[in-house]
Amino acid sequence: MALFLFFVVGFFLIKVSLSLVAHLLVKAEILKTNYRGEQIPAALGLVFPIVLPALFLIEQVFNYFGLVPGVPWVSFFAFLFLTTGFGLLGLADDFLKNDEEKGFRQHLRLLWQGELTSGGLKALFGFSFSFIFGIGVHLSTGGSWWILIPYVLVAALAPNILNLFDLRPGRSVKFFLFAMGLLLLNSYLNKGLNPTLYLSAPVLGGVLAYFPADLKGEAMLGDTGANFLGGVFGGLVVL
Repeated sequence: MALFLFFVVGFFLIKVSLSLVAHLLVKAEILKTNYRGEQIPAALGLVFPIVLPALFLIEQVFNYFGLVPGVPWVSFFAFLFLTTGFGLLGLADDFLKNDEEKGFRQHLRLLWQGELTSGGLKALFGFSFSFIFGIGVHLSTGGSWWILIPYVLVAALAPNILNLFDLRPGRSVKFFLFAMGLLLLNSYLNKGLNPTLYLSAPVLGGVLAYFPADLKGEAMLGDTGANFLGGVFGGLVVL
């Protein structure tokens, strides 16, 4: 019951927030031209880091009172740090990106030359955020320090992989839903009802509320949304 409740709340809050955030982006002229030549909000994925972290925190409070399963508090705050951090990096990329500067290698070359680009900023701090997240999870779970390597790689690469799919309407959201479906199926078959399912519930509800706007080419997820959702997926894989 609680699982369905968080799904519905995530769907409802994102649905209500979409028009408000879209209006904010239009007013600030954060727009891009879609395939029909129309000007549309370029970073409507901003709605996810605005709404979902509060729902994650509410779920963790429910866990504190024994109402739902949850992750250890250190791991939870590491997850919250990772997702919101990547959301902020995506927001910076949406605001500061220079379309003439493309490719990870070029961003690193410019960074080496002392010129910080939005992509260089994302690479530098994205790795740092992933490393801090990995340490937080390791402190909760223990084990060999070598486990940090896959933790950091998964957390750092997931947002960038999802971002690569954000080229056509609906593509990145479809990939995210497919990847999450596989993750949750595997998680449920191995652990039953577990924290991964509960943390995913409001995210899936929110993504389904947003999906029609993206699929119709009425809004773009932007680096803000792609990075946040990628951070969620990478974080849940590790957790």
